[in-house]
Amino acid sequence: MHQPIYHLALEHAWAAACAAGDGYRRSTIDSSLEEEGFIHCSFRDEVQGVADRFYQGHADVLLLTIDPSRVPAEIRTENLFPHIYGPLPIDAVVSVRPVPCGEDGRLLVDALLDGPPGPV
Repeated sequence: MHQPIYHLALEHAWAAACAAGDGYRRSTIDSSLEEEGFIHCSFRDEVQGVADRFYQGHADVLLLTIDPSRVPAEIRTENLFPHIYGPLPIDAVVSVRPVPCGEDGRLLVDALLDGPPGPV
């Protein structure tokens, strides 16, 4: 897998993982890697749909851009989505960008994907 993959993270979960230094371990908004067995991710053309379905109304969301070559855990594409079967190393995340929220509560992910890469 050579293309970047993406994960939507809540700010507090990402900050906690960075502070702890042992990798990001959230699978989704409501579940951990330990509960799910993997971390849910998306390919570029899937991120907006995931945001629309699961993150509507959240104003504290970050878009993590992941370099799969930096992830030592297995990454499998299942049901058309990439899944990381282990913790996500902090240094595998090449960009972290806050996702703006429209007036209707919709996250504006596509605008970030079309723009320049953000900082780590």
